[in-house]
Formats: sequence, C-alpha cells, structure tokens
Amino acid sequence: MRRFVMKRNSFVCMAFVSFAFVIVDRSSAVDARARARLVALEPCARASELVVFWHGMGDFGDDPRGMKVLANEIANVTHEETCVKTLVFGTSAEEDRRAGYVASVNAQVEDACEVIARDFDVRRMNGTYHAYGFSQGGQFMRAVVERCRGARAKTLTTFGAQHMGVDSIPGCGHDATSTMCRWMNRAASAASANAWVQNHVVQAQYFRDTSTAASYERYLASNVFLPEINNEGQANENTNYRDAIASLEKFVCVMFENDDMVSPKESSWFGSRMIGNRTIVPYERNEEIYASLGLDALDADGRLEFVLVPNARHLEFSLDWFREFVKKNLA
Repeated sequence: MRRFVMKRNSFVCMAFVSFAFVIVDRSSAVDARARARLVALEPCARASELVVFWHGMGDFGDDPRGMKVLANEIANVTHEETCVKTLVFGTSAEEDRRAGYVASVNAQVEDACEVIARDFDVRRMNGTYHAYGFSQGGQFMRAVVERCRGARAKTLTTFGAQHMGVDSIPGCGHDATSTMCRWMNRAASAASANAWVQNHVVQAQYFRDTSTAASYERYLASNVFLPEINNEGQANENTNYRDAIASLEKFVCVMFENDDMVSPKESSWFGSRMIGNRTIVPYERNEEIYASLGLDALDADGRLEFVLVPNARHLEFSLDWFREFVKKNLA
C-alpha cells in the first residue's frame, strides 16, 4: 500500500522562521502580491461537479507529485464526473510556495473569491463547487466559503487545518520542555502581534496564544484574520459567516492522530486550549464558536463530520485511504 505524504520539507525550518525573516529585513517582502489563478488539474469537459483545492504551506498548487496525484484519484473514483482545479498564487511554483509564507491572507482570500466566481466551469455548474483545503489551506478555504458571494460551496473538507490556530511553532508543541522551544514560542507569539508582521507573514495570521489572559487579549486585538473568520470576540460577530457555514451540505474535518506540526492538533477539529490552561476544549464545548459559526446547525442534522487518520503524522495518508474517503464524501 503506497503511503502518500504531503510535502513537509521546509515546514519545521521555514514555518516560523518567516517571523525572523520579515522582522530582520522588511525590504525582502514582495510588494506586488502574487495574484490567484485557478488551474485545472483534470479535464472538466465531461464533469458535472467541480472540486477546488487550496494547498498547504511548502507546496505549490499544480505539483505533479502532490495536488495532481490527489486530483487524479478524484477523477478516477468519480469516473471523471468530478474535475479538480487548484488555487495557484503567482506565475511560478516558486512564487506560489513563497505566497504560503509571505502574504496577506485576507488579500489572498479576496483574490480566490474573484477567480472562483468568474471561472467558466463554476458558472457552468450554476456557481457551485466543492472546497478542499490542506493544512493552512483549510482555514483559508473556509474563509472563502464564508466571505464569497459570487459562488457557493456545496461542501467543505479540510485536512489537518488549523481552524483554531496554533500556539507553538512546528516541532515545539505546547508540552515541549527544551529552553530553545520555549524561547522560540514566546518570540513567535510576540512577533505575531506586530502590525507589520500581521499583514505580511502568513503564519502570524493564525497564531493564537492562549497561555495567559493577556496573550489571548493581545491576539484578539492584533490578529487581522483568524478571530474575524471564527466570529471570535464581540467585535467580530458576522451572521453572514454563520449562514454560509450552516448552509453547507456537509463539512468534514480531518485530523491526524500523531500530528506534530499542528499544536494543538485538535485545532483541526475546532478544539482549542483553555485560556491559561493546557486543557483542550472540544468544539462542542466552545460555546462561542459552536453557535456563532454555525457548527451547531450542521451538527444538529449530521452534516458536520470529524475524521481521524490513525497513527498518522501531518497530512500523512495512503492513497487507498484517500480513495475510500472520496467514495464516501464526494462520489
């Protein structure tokens, strides 16, 4: 059985090194943002359904050994009745990868909304599509679902997403004991509150430090992306977001049992730590998120599903597993 692992090279080394990168040399940030494109990974002429991918950090949208492999599996399982297109930012693989580190996520979501809404095949399918987001692409795709009015997602599926953010850099989870990890986590938390960093470093825009009441309040006050799409905090209540999530035919969240990249891993299931406490609060006990984001409506009639990939690290699964997943949730 072939084991399929999405790219994690550069993840640990580059994920939050981006913080230092932009702080030390702001001039290195690209002023002209990499515009979104929607690229077909499989032919759509015969298809009656469309899936749109948003890839994770370190990947690029039309990678023949990544997104393309999964697109081919979807086409095969659905007998070419479903085609796949992927969001790509910029004009090259290098630009697309870079856009996963240095960019304004809000600007990327806005671009994604535009290209999806005007896509020929989306329009041909009455303005509908299925949304698939991988790792950080999961919460970004959810933002597309919540914000976009020109096209409607029928379903949303996220793989190893950080819906409730992260509170540690990859490899230095909350329980890490090394002095270096503790120092790097504190530095990342402090840097993420910087206004310039918030508009340029992708990972800062979903860093959520709940270790103290003060750090959590700082997150609410400074983060320009995650609290807003989560309807988190009184200033961010948006009934349109709740309505968009509640209108999905299905919302599937996939978590990886041994995920050592996402801390806490339960963020993939909308779980988060209590403020000032290491205890994980599951999604249904987080009353603010559960109700204000529409998860309660989905949960009430079985349209919200949580899937665990056992004995798996971040974005690690077999193609056999993926085929069965597609059969159940898409075909």
